[in-house]
Amino acid sequence: MPTLSDKLKSLGVQVGARDLPPPRPRNAFAIEQVVAGRLQATSHGDCFVVETTYSTAYCHGRVALSAPVSLQMIADWARDARLAQCESSKLVFLDVETTGLAGGTGTFAFLIGIGRFDDSAFRLTQFFMRDPIEEPAMLAALAGSLQPCDALVTFNGKSFDAPLLAARFITNGRVSPFASFPHLDLLPLARRLWRERLESRALGSLETHILGMVRAEEDVPGWLIPQMY
Repeated sequence: MPTLSDKLKSLGVQVGARDLPPPRPRNAFAIEQVVAGRLQATSHGDCFVVETTYSTAYCHGRVALSAPVSLQMIADWARDARLAQCESSKLVFLDVETTGLAGGTGTFAFLIGIGRFDDSAFRLTQFFMRDPIEEPAMLAALAGSLQPCDALVTFNGKSFDAPLLAARFITNGRVSPFASFPHLDLLPLARRLWRERLESRALGSLETHILGMVRAEEDVPGWLIPQMY
């Protein structure tokens, strides 16, 4: 009499490890071999960190980082008076790259970037999760780098970045460090300011038409990033 295993095989079902295809080889190039960074020790293990410093004279397109900004005007447009009380050195600019756009507990942020003004420079720090097991270390490193910040600046962050990170912190038994921050989301402002001038207020469009910055051909399009990770 045929066994259950025989019946399953007759239906094309693979049974047992020996019948499964071999695992795909891991990428031969670790991020340490591609990007100059360092390991930052945390209470939850090591996190791979990349740091870049820009002089405030640096121009992104035709706009310099030192260009004057009225936080009072921004607070009025954003309808959040708390922003007018912030110092530029206590603003944290945040963006994430994720394993997908669906959100929810199944979506990971594998790269978190924060930017801060510090004296005469703008410092960009990127926290990279080389493996999902490193998520607690990445979140710990991020949280430890936010002092003494007290306001968050994002692009579409109220709808995506901040809720996703809050979910990741909660999943790891922690409270989001951004929970009490006033949050300046630049996307709604861009839609209000330039809705009559630009067909698209997407980030790439704003860079081109407002900042005069054209992305290089080697830049990876956003939709391809999760697949590459």
